[in-house]
Amino acid sequence: MPNLLSDKGRVNVIINIFVKGAEEINKYTGRILVPGLFILVFSPILGLTVLEEGEFSALMGIYLFVILFVAWCLGAIHDDKRRTIALLQDSEGRYRIFSKYSKELINSFNEVIFQTDHKGKWLYLNPAWKSMSGATVNESLGLHFSKYVDNESYQDVLKSFAESFHEGKRYFRVDIKLRDAKKGSSWVEAFVKLIYDEAGKFIGTAGILSEINERKHAEEKLVSLNEHLAITSSKLSTAAQLAAGIAHEVRNPMTAILGFVKLIRDGGSDKQEYYDIIFSEINRIEQVLNELLLLSKPSGAVFLEKDLTKSCDHVVTLLETNAVLNNIQIHKNYDAEPILMYFDENQIKQVLINIIKNSIESMPDGGNIYLSIYEKNGEAYVSILDEGEGIPENSLQKVGEPFFTTKSSGTGLGLSVCFKIIEKHGGKVFITSELKKGTKIVCVFPALQSNGIRGNEKEVEKGEREERSSQGDK
Repeated sequence: MPNLLSDKGRVNVIINIFVKGAEEINKYTGRILVPGLFILVFSPILGLTVLEEGEFSALMGIYLFVILFVAWCLGAIHDDKRRTIALLQDSEGRYRIFSKYSKELINSFNEVIFQTDHKGKWLYLNPAWKSMSGATVNESLGLHFSKYVDNESYQDVLKSFAESFHEGKRYFRVDIKLRDAKKGSSWVEAFVKLIYDEAGKFIGTAGILSEINERKHAEEKLVSLNEHLAITSSKLSTAAQLAAGIAHEVRNPMTAILGFVKLIRDGGSDKQEYYDIIFSEINRIEQVLNELLLLSKPSGAVFLEKDLTKSCDHVVTLLETNAVLNNIQIHKNYDAEPILMYFDENQIKQVLINIIKNSIESMPDGGNIYLSIYEKNGEAYVSILDEGEGIPENSLQKVGEPFFTTKSSGTGLGLSVCFKIIEKHGGKVFITSELKKGTKIVCVFPALQSNGIRGNEKEVEKGEREERSSQGDK
Protein backbone atom coordinates (compact mmCIF):
# COMPACT_ATOMS: atom_id res chain seq x y z
CA MET A 1 0.00 0.00 0.00
CA PRO A 2 2.72 2.53 0.87
CA ASN A 3 4.56 1.62 -2.34
CA LEU A 4 1.36 2.16 -4.34
CA LEU A 5 0.85 5.61 -2.82
CA SER A 6 4.46 6.51 -3.40
CA ASP A 7 4.19 5.42 -7.04
CA LYS A 8 1.10 7.61 -7.51
CA GLY A 9 2.96 10.45 -5.89
CA ARG A 10 5.85 10.03 -8.30
CA VAL A 11 3.45 9.97 -11.22
CA ASN A 12 1.76 13.13 -10.03
CA VAL A 13 5.13 14.84 -9.62
CA ILE A 14 6.18 13.79 -13.13
CA ILE A 15 2.83 14.98 -14.57
CA ASN A 16 3.17 18.32 -12.79
CA ILE A 17 6.71 18.71 -14.15
CA PHE A 18 5.51 17.99 -17.71
CA VAL A 19 2.56 20.38 -17.31
CA LYS A 20 4.75 23.16 -16.00
CA GLY A 21 7.30 22.43 -18.69
CA ALA A 22 4.58 22.61 -21.35
CA GLU A 23 3.36 25.91 -19.91
CA GLU A 24 6.88 27.33 -19.96
CA ILE A 25 7.43 26.10 -23.53
CA ASN A 26 4.08 27.59 -24.51
CA LYS A 27 5.32 31.00 -23.32
CA TYR A 28 8.17 30.81 -25.85
CA THR A 29 6.34 29.20 -28.76
CA GLY A 30 6.95 32.17 -31.01
CA ARG A 31 10.67 32.31 -30.21
CA ILE A 32 10.97 28.62 -31.14
CA LEU A 33 8.61 28.29 -34.11
CA VAL A 34 9.44 31.50 -36.01
CA PRO A 35 13.26 30.94 -36.14
CA GLY A 36 12.57 27.26 -37.02
CA LEU A 37 10.27 28.36 -39.83
CA PHE A 38 12.91 30.79 -41.11
CA ILE A 39 15.50 27.97 -41.10
CA LEU A 40 13.19 25.70 -43.10
CA VAL A 41 12.54 28.44 -45.64
CA PHE A 42 16.12 29.68 -46.07
CA SER A 43 18.00 26.36 -45.70
CA PRO A 44 17.54 25.34 -49.41
CA ILE A 45 18.65 28.78 -50.53
CA LEU A 46 21.76 28.70 -48.29
CA GLY A 47 22.52 25.12 -49.45
CA LEU A 48 22.41 26.08 -53.13
CA THR A 49 24.57 29.13 -52.46
CA VAL A 50 27.20 27.03 -50.66
CA LEU A 51 27.23 24.44 -53.49
CA GLU A 52 27.70 27.13 -56.14
CA GLU A 53 30.47 28.95 -54.28
CA GLY A 54 32.05 25.77 -52.88
CA GLU A 55 32.43 27.19 -49.40
CA PHE A 56 30.48 28.81 -46.47
CA SER A 57 31.68 32.41 -46.38
CA ALA A 58 31.78 34.74 -43.38
CA LEU A 59 29.30 37.05 -45.11
CA MET A 60 26.95 34.12 -45.44
CA GLY A 61 27.30 33.45 -41.68
CA ILE A 62 26.53 37.05 -40.80
CA TYR A 63 23.54 36.97 -43.13
CA LEU A 64 22.28 33.78 -41.46
CA PHE A 65 22.80 35.25 -37.98
CA VAL A 66 20.86 38.41 -38.87
CA ILE A 67 17.99 36.35 -40.28
CA LEU A 68 17.82 34.17 -37.16
CA PHE A 69 17.98 37.21 -34.87
CA VAL A 70 15.13 38.92 -36.76
CA ALA A 71 13.17 35.69 -36.63
CA TRP A 72 13.78 35.40 -32.88
CA CYS A 73 12.65 39.02 -32.35
CA LEU A 74 9.49 38.43 -34.36
CA GLY A 75 8.83 35.33 -32.30
CA ALA A 76 9.33 37.32 -29.08
CA ILE A 77 6.89 39.97 -30.31
CA HIS A 78 4.41 37.23 -31.15
CA ASP A 79 4.77 35.75 -27.66
CA ASP A 80 4.29 39.14 -25.99
CA LYS A 81 1.22 39.95 -28.09
CA ARG A 82 -0.27 36.53 -27.37
CA ARG A 83 0.35 36.97 -23.64
CA THR A 84 -1.17 40.48 -23.74
CA ILE A 85 -4.25 39.19 -25.56
CA ALA A 86 -4.62 36.42 -22.97
CA LEU A 87 -4.38 38.95 -20.14
CA LEU A 88 -6.94 41.21 -21.83
CA GLN A 89 -9.32 38.31 -22.34
CA ASP A 90 -8.93 37.32 -18.70
CA SER A 91 -9.42 40.95 -17.61
CA GLU A 92 -12.48 41.28 -19.83
CA GLY A 93 -13.99 38.18 -18.27
CA ARG A 94 -13.30 39.49 -14.79
CA TYR A 95 -14.75 42.91 -15.72
CA ARG A 96 -17.94 41.32 -17.06
CA ILE A 97 -18.36 39.33 -13.87
CA PHE A 98 -17.60 42.39 -11.72
CA SER A 99 -19.90 44.61 -13.79
CA LYS A 100 -22.71 42.10 -13.52
CA TYR A 101 -22.46 41.75 -9.75
CA SER A 102 -21.88 45.51 -9.27
CA LYS A 103 -25.00 46.30 -11.24
CA GLU A 104 -27.01 43.76 -9.26
CA LEU A 105 -25.61 45.18 -6.02
CA ILE A 106 -26.39 48.82 -6.94
CA ASN A 107 -29.88 47.88 -8.13
CA SER A 108 -30.56 46.16 -4.79
CA PHE A 109 -29.79 49.32 -2.77
CA ASN A 110 -32.66 51.15 -1.08
CA GLU A 111 -30.62 54.34 -1.40
CA VAL A 112 -30.48 56.23 -4.68
CA ILE A 113 -27.12 56.27 -6.47
CA PHE A 114 -26.92 59.24 -8.82
CA GLN A 115 -24.64 61.14 -11.17
CA THR A 116 -25.18 64.58 -12.73
CA ASP A 117 -23.36 66.67 -15.29
CA HIS A 118 -21.89 70.12 -14.57
CA LYS A 119 -25.31 71.72 -15.15
CA GLY A 120 -27.09 69.51 -12.63
CA LYS A 121 -28.87 67.21 -15.10
CA TRP A 122 -29.27 63.55 -14.17
CA LEU A 123 -26.83 61.25 -16.00
CA TYR A 124 -27.42 58.12 -13.93
CA LEU A 125 -30.02 56.93 -11.41
CA ASN A 126 -30.47 53.44 -9.99
CA PRO A 127 -33.96 51.82 -9.78
CA ALA A 128 -34.44 52.98 -6.14
CA TRP A 129 -35.16 56.44 -7.59
CA LYS A 130 -38.68 55.38 -8.63
CA SER A 131 -39.76 54.36 -5.13
CA MET A 132 -38.19 57.49 -3.64
CA SER A 133 -39.41 60.14 -6.09
CA GLY A 134 -42.35 58.47 -7.87
CA ALA A 135 -40.72 59.09 -11.27
CA THR A 136 -39.13 56.44 -13.48
CA VAL A 137 -35.43 56.51 -14.26
CA ASN A 138 -35.98 56.88 -18.02
CA GLU A 139 -38.25 59.91 -17.71
CA SER A 140 -35.88 61.57 -15.20
CA LEU A 141 -32.57 61.16 -17.04
CA GLY A 142 -31.56 64.35 -18.81
CA LEU A 143 -33.77 66.55 -16.60
CA HIS A 144 -32.43 69.07 -14.08
CA PHE A 145 -32.52 67.85 -10.48
CA SER A 146 -34.42 71.00 -9.39
CA LYS A 147 -37.55 69.59 -11.08
CA TYR A 148 -37.90 67.14 -8.19
CA VAL A 149 -36.79 69.43 -5.33
CA ASP A 150 -38.81 72.14 -3.56
CA ASN A 151 -37.60 75.73 -3.83
CA GLU A 152 -36.21 76.05 -0.30
CA SER A 153 -34.21 72.82 -0.59
CA TYR A 154 -32.96 73.90 -4.02
CA GLN A 155 -31.54 77.07 -2.46
CA ASP A 156 -29.92 74.97 0.31
CA VAL A 157 -28.26 72.74 -2.31
CA LEU A 158 -26.94 75.74 -4.25
CA LYS A 159 -25.59 77.30 -1.03
CA SER A 160 -23.84 74.08 0.07
CA PHE A 161 -22.44 73.52 -3.43
CA ALA A 162 -21.12 77.10 -3.67
CA GLU A 163 -19.43 76.85 -0.27
CA SER A 164 -17.78 73.52 -1.13
CA PHE A 165 -16.75 74.69 -4.60
CA HIS A 166 -15.13 77.95 -3.43
CA GLU A 167 -13.47 76.34 -0.40
CA GLY A 168 -12.03 73.51 -2.51
CA LYS A 169 -13.95 70.77 -0.72
CA ARG A 170 -14.82 67.61 -2.64
CA TYR A 171 -17.84 66.55 -0.56
CA PHE A 172 -20.88 68.07 1.12
CA ARG A 173 -24.07 66.89 2.84
CA VAL A 174 -27.48 68.54 2.65
CA ASP A 175 -31.08 67.66 3.56
CA ILE A 176 -33.44 67.88 0.58
CA LYS A 177 -37.23 67.83 0.34
CA LEU A 178 -38.31 65.88 -2.75
CA ARG A 179 -41.59 66.65 -4.49
CA ASP A 180 -43.78 63.73 -5.55
CA ALA A 181 -47.20 64.28 -7.10
CA LYS A 182 -48.36 60.85 -5.88
CA LYS A 183 -46.80 60.54 -2.42
CA GLY A 184 -46.57 64.22 -1.54
CA SER A 185 -43.15 65.24 -0.27
CA SER A 186 -40.39 63.23 1.36
CA TRP A 187 -37.09 64.14 3.02
CA VAL A 188 -33.75 62.72 1.89
CA GLU A 189 -30.16 63.29 2.94
CA ALA A 190 -27.82 63.87 0.00
CA PHE A 191 -24.14 62.97 0.19
CA VAL A 192 -22.62 64.67 -2.84
CA LYS A 193 -19.13 64.38 -4.33
CA LEU A 194 -17.84 67.01 -6.74
CA ILE A 195 -16.10 65.50 -9.78
CA TYR A 196 -13.25 67.20 -11.67
CA ASP A 197 -11.34 66.14 -14.80
CA GLU A 198 -7.56 65.81 -15.06
CA ALA A 199 -7.24 69.52 -15.82
CA GLY A 200 -9.11 70.41 -12.62
CA LYS A 201 -12.29 71.46 -14.43
CA PHE A 202 -15.61 70.72 -12.69
CA ILE A 203 -17.58 68.18 -14.76
CA GLY A 204 -20.40 67.01 -12.49
CA THR A 205 -21.41 65.34 -9.25
CA ALA A 206 -22.09 61.86 -7.93
CA GLY A 207 -23.54 60.69 -4.67
CA ILE A 208 -26.18 58.93 -2.61
CA LEU A 209 -29.71 59.93 -1.54
CA SER A 210 -30.95 58.34 1.71
CA GLU A 211 -34.52 58.67 2.99
CA ILE A 212 -34.76 60.44 6.38
CA ASN A 213 -38.51 60.95 6.81
CA GLU A 214 -38.58 59.41 10.29
CA ARG A 215 -35.69 61.58 11.46
CA LYS A 216 -37.32 64.72 10.10
CA HIS A 217 -40.66 63.91 11.71
CA ALA A 218 -38.87 63.36 15.02
CA GLU A 219 -37.09 66.71 14.63
CA GLU A 220 -40.38 68.46 13.85
CA LYS A 221 -41.99 66.94 16.94
CA LEU A 222 -39.01 68.06 19.02
CA VAL A 223 -39.22 71.60 17.62
CA SER A 224 -42.97 71.68 18.28
CA LEU A 225 -42.40 70.47 21.84
CA ASN A 226 -39.69 73.07 22.39
CA GLU A 227 -41.99 75.81 21.08
CA HIS A 228 -44.77 74.65 23.40
CA LEU A 229 -42.39 74.62 26.38
CA ALA A 230 -41.02 78.03 25.40
CA ILE A 231 -44.53 79.51 25.15
CA THR A 232 -45.49 78.02 28.51
CA SER A 233 -42.27 79.29 30.09
CA SER A 234 -42.81 82.73 28.57
CA LYS A 235 -46.37 82.84 29.90
CA LEU A 236 -45.28 81.91 33.42
CA SER A 237 -42.48 84.46 33.29
CA THR A 238 -44.86 87.15 32.05
CA ALA A 239 -47.44 86.31 34.72
CA ALA A 240 -44.79 86.52 37.43
CA GLN A 241 -43.52 89.89 36.20
CA LEU A 242 -47.06 91.27 35.93
CA ALA A 243 -48.03 90.16 39.42
CA ALA A 244 -47.03 93.45 41.04
CA GLY A 245 -48.92 95.49 38.48
CA ILE A 246 -52.01 93.28 38.70
CA ALA A 247 -52.00 93.48 42.49
CA HIS A 248 -51.81 97.26 42.29
CA GLU A 249 -54.54 97.36 39.62
CA VAL A 250 -56.88 95.22 41.74
CA ARG A 251 -56.11 96.98 45.03
CA ASN A 252 -57.23 100.41 43.79
CA PRO A 253 -60.75 99.30 42.75
CA MET A 254 -61.05 97.20 45.90
CA THR A 255 -60.26 100.26 48.00
CA ALA A 256 -62.96 102.24 46.18
CA ILE A 257 -65.47 99.40 46.56
CA LEU A 258 -64.83 99.09 50.29
CA GLY A 259 -65.23 102.86 50.73
CA PHE A 260 -68.58 103.02 48.95
CA VAL A 261 -69.87 99.88 50.72
CA LYS A 262 -69.14 101.61 54.03
CA LEU A 263 -71.00 104.71 52.83
CA ILE A 264 -74.01 102.58 51.89
CA ARG A 265 -73.86 100.82 55.26
CA ASP A 266 -73.73 104.18 57.04
CA GLY A 267 -76.81 105.35 55.12
CA GLY A 268 -75.35 107.41 52.27
CA SER A 269 -77.92 109.47 50.37
CA ASP A 270 -77.23 108.64 46.68
CA LYS A 271 -77.03 104.85 46.82
CA GLN A 272 -77.65 104.33 43.08
CA GLU A 273 -74.55 106.33 42.16
CA TYR A 274 -72.57 104.31 44.69
CA TYR A 275 -73.83 101.06 43.15
CA ASP A 276 -72.81 102.24 39.65
CA ILE A 277 -69.31 103.06 40.84
CA ILE A 278 -69.00 99.73 42.66
CA PHE A 279 -70.09 97.72 39.60
CA SER A 280 -67.78 99.80 37.39
CA GLU A 281 -64.82 98.94 39.62
CA ILE A 282 -65.81 95.26 39.74
CA ASN A 283 -65.93 95.21 35.91
CA ARG A 284 -62.50 96.77 35.87
CA ILE A 285 -61.14 94.04 38.15
CA GLU A 286 -62.83 91.35 36.03
CA GLN A 287 -61.33 92.76 32.83
CA VAL A 288 -57.81 92.70 34.24
CA LEU A 289 -58.20 89.20 35.68
CA ASN A 290 -59.67 87.89 32.42
CA GLU A 291 -56.66 89.16 30.51
CA LEU A 292 -54.37 87.50 33.03
CA LEU A 293 -56.26 84.21 32.68
CA LEU A 294 -55.67 84.25 28.92
CA LEU A 295 -52.03 83.52 29.64
CA SER A 296 -52.96 80.14 31.16
CA LYS A 297 -55.25 79.01 28.32
CA PRO A 298 -54.14 76.12 26.05
CA SER A 299 -51.85 77.25 23.24
CA GLY A 300 -53.53 75.32 20.40
CA ALA A 301 -54.05 77.75 17.52
CA VAL A 302 -57.71 78.50 16.64
CA PHE A 303 -58.11 81.17 13.96
CA LEU A 304 -61.22 83.34 14.24
CA GLU A 305 -62.37 86.59 12.67
CA LYS A 306 -61.65 89.31 15.22
CA ASP A 307 -60.83 92.99 15.57
CA LEU A 308 -57.09 93.39 16.00
CA THR A 309 -57.44 96.76 17.74
CA LYS A 310 -59.59 95.30 20.51
CA SER A 311 -57.08 92.53 21.20
CA CYS A 312 -54.27 95.10 21.35
CA ASP A 313 -56.33 97.27 23.66
CA HIS A 314 -56.80 94.32 26.04
CA VAL A 315 -53.03 93.84 26.17
CA VAL A 316 -52.50 97.54 26.96
CA THR A 317 -55.04 97.23 29.80
CA LEU A 318 -53.07 94.33 31.20
CA LEU A 319 -49.67 96.04 30.93
CA GLU A 320 -50.53 99.66 31.60
CA THR A 321 -50.27 99.45 35.38
CA ASN A 322 -46.96 97.62 35.15
CA ALA A 323 -45.73 100.37 32.83
CA VAL A 324 -46.89 103.15 35.19
CA LEU A 325 -45.04 101.49 38.08
CA ASN A 326 -41.88 101.81 35.95
CA ASN A 327 -42.63 105.47 35.10
CA ILE A 328 -43.56 104.57 31.50
CA GLN A 329 -46.49 105.91 29.49
CA ILE A 330 -48.12 103.82 26.71
CA HIS A 331 -49.54 106.04 23.94
CA LYS A 332 -52.16 104.43 21.67
CA ASN A 333 -52.88 105.47 18.12
CA TYR A 334 -55.50 103.27 16.38
CA ASP A 335 -57.50 103.54 13.17
CA ALA A 336 -61.09 104.62 13.78
CA GLU A 337 -62.45 101.62 11.86
CA PRO A 338 -62.02 98.04 13.18
CA ILE A 339 -59.18 96.10 11.58
CA LEU A 340 -60.53 92.60 10.98
CA MET A 341 -58.34 89.57 10.32
CA TYR A 342 -58.31 85.86 11.04
CA PHE A 343 -55.98 85.14 13.94
CA ASP A 344 -55.59 83.25 17.18
CA GLU A 345 -56.26 85.92 19.80
CA ASN A 346 -54.36 84.19 22.58
CA GLN A 347 -51.20 83.85 20.47
CA ILE A 348 -51.31 87.40 19.10
CA LYS A 349 -51.77 88.75 22.63
CA GLN A 350 -48.79 86.67 23.70
CA VAL A 351 -46.72 88.32 20.94
CA LEU A 352 -47.77 91.84 21.95
CA ILE A 353 -47.19 91.14 25.65
CA ASN A 354 -43.64 89.92 24.95
CA ILE A 355 -42.74 92.86 22.70
CA ILE A 356 -44.23 95.55 24.98
CA LYS A 357 -42.71 93.89 28.06
CA ASN A 358 -39.29 93.99 26.34
CA SER A 359 -39.83 97.69 25.65
CA ILE A 360 -40.68 98.32 29.31
CA GLU A 361 -37.56 96.44 30.44
CA SER A 362 -35.40 98.45 28.03
CA MET A 363 -36.31 101.71 29.83
CA PRO A 364 -35.18 101.37 33.47
CA ASP A 365 -35.39 105.15 33.94
CA GLY A 366 -38.86 105.46 32.39
CA GLY A 367 -39.99 106.83 29.05
CA ASN A 368 -42.69 106.39 26.43
CA ILE A 369 -44.02 103.55 24.31
CA TYR A 370 -45.96 104.41 21.15
CA LEU A 371 -48.36 101.72 19.94
CA SER A 372 -49.86 102.32 16.49
CA ILE A 373 -52.31 100.06 14.64
CA TYR A 374 -53.45 100.85 11.12
CA GLU A 375 -54.40 99.25 7.83
CA LYS A 376 -52.71 99.94 4.50
CA ASN A 377 -53.06 98.22 1.13
CA GLY A 378 -54.93 95.27 2.59
CA GLU A 379 -52.39 94.69 5.36
CA ALA A 380 -52.64 95.31 9.10
CA TYR A 381 -49.67 97.08 10.71
CA VAL A 382 -48.81 96.94 14.43
CA SER A 383 -45.98 99.35 15.27
CA ILE A 384 -44.34 99.46 18.73
CA LEU A 385 -41.77 102.20 19.32
CA ASP A 386 -39.90 102.70 22.60
CA GLU A 387 -37.27 105.08 23.95
CA GLY A 388 -35.07 102.38 25.41
CA GLU A 389 -31.39 101.51 25.24
CA GLY A 390 -31.61 100.16 21.68
CA ILE A 391 -29.95 97.12 20.12
CA PRO A 392 -26.34 97.08 18.81
CA GLU A 393 -26.10 96.79 15.03
CA ASN A 394 -24.09 93.55 15.19
CA SER A 395 -26.84 91.97 17.33
CA LEU A 396 -29.81 93.26 15.33
CA GLN A 397 -29.60 90.49 12.71
CA LYS A 398 -29.64 87.81 15.43
CA VAL A 399 -32.77 89.08 17.17
CA GLY A 400 -35.37 86.31 17.14
CA GLU A 401 -32.86 83.47 16.93
CA PRO A 402 -33.39 80.80 19.63
CA PHE A 403 -31.27 81.36 22.75
CA PHE A 404 -29.94 84.73 21.58
CA THR A 405 -30.62 87.51 24.05
CA THR A 406 -29.14 90.83 25.10
CA LYS A 407 -30.47 90.41 28.65
CA SER A 408 -28.23 89.08 31.39
CA SER A 409 -30.97 86.78 32.72
CA GLY A 410 -32.92 86.08 29.51
CA THR A 411 -33.34 82.74 27.73
CA GLY A 412 -33.60 84.10 24.20
CA LEU A 413 -36.80 82.14 23.55
CA GLY A 414 -39.42 84.89 23.95
CA LEU A 415 -38.94 86.70 20.63
CA SER A 416 -38.12 83.43 18.86
CA VAL A 417 -41.56 82.12 19.82
CA CYS A 418 -43.15 85.45 18.84
CA PHE A 419 -41.58 85.35 15.38
CA LYS A 420 -42.82 81.78 14.88
CA ILE A 421 -46.35 82.83 15.83
CA ILE A 422 -46.22 85.80 13.44
CA GLU A 423 -44.95 83.53 10.65
CA LYS A 424 -47.82 81.08 11.26
CA HIS A 425 -50.24 83.98 10.86
CA GLY A 426 -48.72 84.85 7.47
CA GLY A 427 -47.05 87.93 8.91
CA LYS A 428 -43.63 89.58 8.76
CA VAL A 429 -41.49 91.44 11.30
CA PHE A 430 -39.29 94.48 10.71
CA ILE A 431 -36.93 95.78 13.41
CA THR A 432 -34.98 99.04 13.44
CA SER A 433 -32.97 100.28 16.39
CA GLU A 434 -30.57 103.02 17.43
CA LEU A 435 -28.43 102.89 20.55
CA LYS A 436 -29.59 105.16 23.38
CA LYS A 437 -32.59 106.28 21.30
CA GLY A 438 -34.88 103.28 21.10
CA THR A 439 -36.21 100.36 19.06
CA LYS A 440 -39.09 100.09 16.63
CA ILE A 441 -40.77 96.77 15.84
CA VAL A 442 -43.37 96.61 13.07
CA CYS A 443 -45.51 93.48 12.60
CA VAL A 444 -47.35 93.22 9.29
CA PHE A 445 -50.30 90.82 8.90
CA PRO A 446 -52.66 90.11 6.00
CA ALA A 447 -55.95 91.87 6.76
CA LEU A 448 -59.32 90.21 6.17
CA GLN A 449 -59.86 91.77 2.74
CA SER A 450 -56.77 90.05 1.28
CA ASN A 451 -56.55 87.17 3.70
CA GLY A 452 -58.06 83.79 2.88
CA ILE A 453 -59.59 81.89 5.75
CA ARG A 454 -56.67 80.50 7.73
CA GLY A 455 -57.62 77.11 9.06
CA ASN A 456 -60.66 75.05 8.14
CA GLU A 457 -64.26 75.68 9.14
CA LYS A 458 -64.14 73.01 11.80
CA GLU A 459 -61.40 74.87 13.69
CA VAL A 460 -63.41 78.10 13.49
CA GLU A 461 -66.60 76.44 14.71
CA LYS A 462 -64.68 74.71 17.49
CA GLY A 463 -63.14 78.02 18.57
CA GLU A 464 -66.53 79.74 18.59
CA ARG A 465 -68.03 76.97 20.71
CA GLU A 466 -65.13 77.22 23.16
CA GLU A 467 -65.50 81.00 23.34
CA ARG A 468 -69.29 80.75 23.97
CA SER A 469 -68.64 78.12 26.62
CA SER A 470 -66.08 80.29 28.41
CA GLN A 471 -68.51 83.23 28.34
CA GLY A 472 -71.23 81.00 29.79
CA ASP A 473 -68.88 80.05 32.64
CA LYS A 474 -68.46 83.68 33.45
